Amino acid sequence: MKQVLIITNSKDLTADYIIDKYSDRVDFFRLNTDRFSDYDITITKEGAFIEYKDQTSGVYTNLCHALYFRKITLPPLDEYDKKYWNLMQREIITVIDGLAEITGNIALTRPSILRRADNKIVQLKLAKELGFNIPDSLISNSNQHASKFCSMNKRSIVKPLSVGRIIEDHKVTYIQTNEVNNNREILGLELSPSYFQSYQEKDFEVRLTIVNGNFFGVKIVSTNKIDWRKQDAKISYSQIDVPEDVANKCIKMMNKLNINFAAFDFIVKDGKYYFLELNANGQWLWLEEKLNLGISAAIVNYLIGEDFNVK
Repeated sequence: MKQVLIITNSKDLTADYIIDKYSDRVDFFRLNTDRFSDYDITITKEGAFIEYKDQTSGVYTNLCHALYFRKITLPPLDEYDKKYWNLMQREIITVIDGLAEITGNIALTRPSILRRADNKIVQLKLAKELGFNIPDSLISNSNQHASKFCSMNKRSIVKPLSVGRIIEDHKVTYIQTNEVNNNREILGLELSPSYFQSYQEKDFEVRLTIVNGNFFGVKIVSTNKIDWRKQDAKISYSQIDVPEDVANKCIKMMNKLNINFAAFDFIVKDGKYYFLELNANGQWLWLEEKLNLGISAAIVNYLIGEDFNVK
C-alpha cells in the first residue's frame, strides 16, 4: 500500500473525507499543523521522520509516494510571550514548507508552486496572454487610482488579493467580493492593496475543477449576483460541460503554472465565459457531495497512480 502524507489542519473535513473513503487502498499519514506540538519531527541529512508523540504511528518522508498539501493553520501561542510569536510562527512555517517540498515524487501541490499559482497578479497576466475574456481589472494601493477606476464604471466590485481571512479572538471570518459604493470615498489602500473589477452581469457562474486532465464543471445559479458564496444566497448546482476553447485555455494556464489541480471561477453571460480567478488549492468537497462527482477519486488516482473509477 502506497504512503501519502497529508499536510493540513485538524478541522479539515475534506481530509477526513478522503482518508475515510480511501484508507483501505492508501496508507495516509496526517500532519495537522494546528497541533504541531503533538508530533516529534526530526530532519537530518538522511531525510525526515514525523511521529506522533505517543509513538502510535510515524512516517519517513523519503518513503512516501506522494504529498497532498491542503489547508494549514498555525497553533495558538497564547502561553508564550507575544514578542516571540512572529519568530515561532516563522520557524514552524519553515519546517512545514520544507517537509512539503521534499516529500514524495508526486504532489498536490508544493507550497512554492502554490504561492505563484494563486497570485492574482500572475493570473491576470497569464489570463490576458492566453486570450481569456476578463472584466476590466485594477490591482492597486492607490486610493486615487481606485476611485478613478470605479468612477469610470457604472458598477464595480472589490475583492481581496489573497484569502481575505480575518482572525479576532481566535474566530475566523472572511472578506468576500463586495460591490463598491460610489457614494463613499475610497480610503485606506496604502497598506491594504485590493483587487477591483468592473461588474459583469451574469446568467450564471461556473466552477470548473480540473484534476490531472479530468474536468468537473458545475453551473452555479445564485440569488446573490455579487458573490454566490454569501450566507444569505439561495443556490442551485448542476453539471455542465465548458466550451472546448475555454477548457484548452485552462489546461494551458495550468501547464504554465506547473499545477495539476485547479478550481477555475467564471462568469457566463449570453454564452460568453469571463475568467475571474483560479484557486490552486480550492475547495471541492461540497460539489462532490451535491452532484456525486468523482473529484476525490481523480485526486487519489493522481497521487498514487491507480484508477478509482473517476466519473
